[in-house]
Amino acid sequence: MRTTTLRVATYGYFGMGNVGNEGSLSAFLAYLRDAHPDAAVHCFAADADAVRREHGVAATRLMAYRPAPGSSGLRVRATKAGSRLWDVPRTFRLMRDVDVLVVPGTGVLETQLMAQPWGLPYWLFLAALSCRLRGRRVALVSVGAEHAAHPVTRWLHRATVRLAHYRSYRDDGSRQAVRAMGVSRAPGAVFPDLAFALPVPTASVRPGHVVIGVMAYQGAPEDPDRGPDVLRSYVEHMSQLVARLLDDGATVSLVIGDVADFALAEEIEGRVRAERPGIDAGALVVSRAGSLAELMVEMATAEVVVASRFHNVICALKTCRPTISLGYAGKNARLLTEFGLAGFDQPMDAFDVDRLVEQVGEARRRASGTVMVETLRRYDDELGQQFRRLSTELLGGAAAARREPASSA
Repeated sequence: MRTTTLRVATYGYFGMGNVGNEGSLSAFLAYLRDAHPDAAVHCFAADADAVRREHGVAATRLMAYRPAPGSSGLRVRATKAGSRLWDVPRTFRLMRDVDVLVVPGTGVLETQLMAQPWGLPYWLFLAALSCRLRGRRVALVSVGAEHAAHPVTRWLHRATVRLAHYRSYRDDGSRQAVRAMGVSRAPGAVFPDLAFALPVPTASVRPGHVVIGVMAYQGAPEDPDRGPDVLRSYVEHMSQLVARLLDDGATVSLVIGDVADFALAEEIEGRVRAERPGIDAGALVVSRAGSLAELMVEMATAEVVVASRFHNVICALKTCRPTISLGYAGKNARLLTEFGLAGFDQPMDAFDVDRLVEQVGEARRRASGTVMVETLRRYDDELGQQFRRLSTELLGGAAAARREPASSA
């Protein structure tokens, strides 16, 4: 018998500047390099060039056509429609060279930030179906899920989950959402988000320092007309928060969770400096941290973190920093509860600045991080368990299936 190289492909909306997505991919690739160093790894991503540069793996665009940002018009719409049809045979052909297709974390089954079913929900379903038809294995690993209001999205998500050989979710809320879709038979286990497997940097706390994660959030995708008002209100209230903290003697760093947030962070900084022209240059800065590892370095220096994006919250908790969430979905609050921080959250599109200043003070006075340390230790154990299961039940089985009879001498 001779063994051919195991071919593992990752699949997701990678390469688009979302720091959390890239961190999830990095964590899974680190596991592969450690546990399966001989595997041939490929990534199907939204921007294949960006993934090749950042992660050093071979990559292919997961869709046949992606219009340039801001493009519109009849020709673009017609090309998009035609490309969705071409995606069917193209995806089937691409899955020919895959033994195991893995979706490593991210909110692929969530809908809070995605409006249309004919994007990632459609492409992911095609990939899972193509793998099944070719006898390949499919794994959804620590993914996030939500109830989809759109019936087509809901059908695509349900079908994708049913096609998967391995399923796990990053919290029980995600698993319950999958059950609500109609996947009641063996829906899958709950394991922590893959980003919790990333290494933690060491850094010293700066007394009085607050790190604030900003997000260019424009409300629910099904109500786009309200988006500009939501964003304007957010900028106004966030600017008030930063100014209040500076007035109380704190220093503030603004961090992002997606490259789309940089302009917003700079706008908030500009508004605050215009209102407080005497602020020292170092008292308020916009961090250029562009990865989860870099964000954790920033947050490790904070006494308190205020975060919106889910993976910003994870970074803060990984460094055992008291954390307040301005959330757009229930997953943030559920995660804080796991770490003994229940109640340290507000809705992102309607938060109260006075209450948030009080919460920062309350979080700063928290002396014990015992619950946080114990939870992180449990998460480490659970992620180790999941990686072992993937190696034995999924990748090991796929490797066995790739064994071929030796040719006769």
